[in-house]
Amino acid sequence: MLKMRGCLWLLLLSWAGTIAAQDEQQAQRHHAYAFDNPELVSTQRAFGVGNATTLLGEACADFPEANRSYATWLQSNKATMAAMTETLAIHYGIPLSADRLHARVAEVMRLKTSLDLSQATLDEVCPNLPETLALPNMNLAQRYRESLVEVRDPNYLNPKRKLATKPQQAPATEETNDREEQNRPQ
Repeated sequence: MLKMRGCLWLLLLSWAGTIAAQDEQQAQRHHAYAFDNPELVSTQRAFGVGNATTLLGEACADFPEANRSYATWLQSNKATMAAMTETLAIHYGIPLSADRLHARVAEVMRLKTSLDLSQATLDEVCPNLPETLALPNMNLAQRYRESLVEVRDPNYLNPKRKLATKPQQAPATEETNDREEQNRPQ
């Protein structure tokens, strides 16, 4: 009887754990850009850039100059990245106490959480990282503000109008000139 009670408790505990895990999965939102919420869509966009920069910065750890510039970039953007991560975690229903919160948010957004770059690729991109990170648009707070201006524009989601261009005529050749003369009404 005692063994049966123990088995019953194990069964109930495992069932409760399964239900709790399912509830957490159901509570999480699926990723979609929140175009109806300019602040949130701007956060999503800036987070994506920050996530990619973080992954590349970590991948370039063996390049001293790239590593120094990444450390400087990270120090300047750390608070903004943390705030964006928390905002998105709340939006997606991820508990703020979750392990690897940044990676969990990236996973929900279907962003990469690691890079697997060849040494040849690293040798090509890492020396350029300091120059890239020095660009003004790599400041995540500034990128967020610029995105917010863009997505608040009422025409943001309207397709860009393409200017109709008149097809250029092919250059005249002797052959086309002869055909034009033959087809000309007399």
